[in-house]
Amino acid sequence: MEENLKNKIENLADKPGVYFFKNAAETVIYVGKAKNLKKRVKNHFQKPDQHAFDFIAQITDIDFILTANETEALILEQQFIKKLQPRWNTEWKDDKNYASVAFSADVFPRVYVTHQPKKSEEAIFGPFVKGKELKDFLREIRKALPYRTCRNLPQKSCLYQSLELCAGPCVYGKRKAQYSKMIATLEALIKLYQGEFVQDRTLQTSRVECYDISNLSGTLSVGSMVVFKNGMPDKNQYRKFKIKTVSGQNDVASLQEILLRRLGHKEWPLPDLIVLDGGKGQLKAARGMNIPVVALAKIKKNDGKLFSSFSKKHVLLSALPQGLAAMFLRMRDEAHRFAIGYNRSRREEMYKKVS
Repeated sequence: MEENLKNKIENLADKPGVYFFKNAAETVIYVGKAKNLKKRVKNHFQKPDQHAFDFIAQITDIDFILTANETEALILEQQFIKKLQPRWNTEWKDDKNYASVAFSADVFPRVYVTHQPKKSEEAIFGPFVKGKELKDFLREIRKALPYRTCRNLPQKSCLYQSLELCAGPCVYGKRKAQYSKMIATLEALIKLYQGEFVQDRTLQTSRVECYDISNLSGTLSVGSMVVFKNGMPDKNQYRKFKIKTVSGQNDVASLQEILLRRLGHKEWPLPDLIVLDGGKGQLKAARGMNIPVVALAKIKKNDGKLFSSFSKKHVLLSALPQGLAAMFLRMRDEAHRFAIGYNRSRREEMYKKVS
């Protein structure tokens, strides 16, 4: 092995990523993924007999891309193999793919899982490595967002509509605007789910804003807005509000006030999703808004109920993928903490004036 190549291997990070073996013509001849780049690449040279073809001697250079985790590395590996078609890779050169979620281009979009997404579809999200987890997620979230799955609209309502798992566009064909809002909410949640475990730099993961109200027996009411970008809190964009137009303890009216005031700030980026702390009643505060909104009521330390305005049913966080459920709880707890902290500081100010 040439000294230059040996030095490159020694300088590889002990982190997950995708690596590229190149030949003398600078052509990529093999793409691989690793949980530990240095360890995996070294293994290629230490055990060349593991390969069906002897291509190790052709390697003259190595390149790599660091990733946030092994799952992202796995997805990037697939994408690069399909794009570059390296000579010595045998998998992922065909049309096989990880699961994706597709939305048809119909007036009332159909939602389904596919391994071969078509460019003609209205929207495609993925790929998702954990196919079963994806299907479980879609099945559960359908309780709060009853989307359509049938290929052709029937002439009368089906079983899913009677079970309130489909909005019934075959029966309620005039509710296009409402169905479109529901689909936008579903897309926002899928983006959030996708971003939960794929920190791919080419993906736009969601901006989510979470709101809460805090007061002392109906006095000194305040509101909080916390912002999560790419699944992480962005504290520079947190905002707090004094409730100005609502008297007494009225969380719905208070939420409505701060949402209207927030939307008045055209200089603030609009969120992909708004989460309101509370139950289904809190959703009334967001009536008329064109931004996807859900409400979250915490029921245990590690569980909660997720509501939308499109169904009487709710979804238990414990039934959703663990990472996504944890993210929702973290957002809710952060908004709660921020609101209580602001209310406490207002009380301290009042006590100082009185004393």
